[in-house]
Amino acid sequence: MKKDENKDVSIKEQDLPVEDEVLENDKENDKENDKNEEKDEKTLLTEEIASLNDLLLRSKAELDNFQKRTIKQIQQAQLYSTEKLSAELMVIMDSLEAAEKLSTDPNLKLNDLVEGNNLLLKTTKEVFDKLDIEEINPLNENFDPEYHQAMATKESEISENIVLEVMQKGYKLKSKLLRPALVIVSKKNQ
Repeated sequence: MKKDENKDVSIKEQDLPVEDEVLENDKENDKENDKNEEKDEKTLLTEEIASLNDLLLRSKAELDNFQKRTIKQIQQAQLYSTEKLSAELMVIMDSLEAAEKLSTDPNLKLNDLVEGNNLLLKTTKEVFDKLDIEEINPLNENFDPEYHQAMATKESEISENIVLEVMQKGYKLKSKLLRPALVIVSKKNQ
């Protein structure tokens, strides 16, 4: 019976894995799991980098396109504004050329010249209206340094800082000052 008992023990010992082997298998499994996790993390990071790189390239292209569109729109706006002004100035040029032709006529009358000049002035004012250019003629108004440039002061009985004379009219385009009015301003008698 002793043989059988030894056999049983040796079978039992063979059936049971050795503790070192179990630990080694666990370590190998852990290493393999770690490698798989590292591969998964690397794959995820690589995919994320690729995605971010693609997003960056698309954003850069979109920005470049936006800049090109903006430059084109600015150029078109400048061209349109110049075109509009040019078309209106042609009307004035036509009137000046007609006046020049009349000036060489030996039968020219002074009244005709004055009438032509008045028509030219009227045409120019109409062009200014179309272009939203507003005249600044501040006669007898309070002096406004934003729109008026004082060329001199003059003693007067009226209150101080009133525009007494307009030497040259000013002009503004909507709210932008094109040229200030050149004026003479009142000051109190001393």
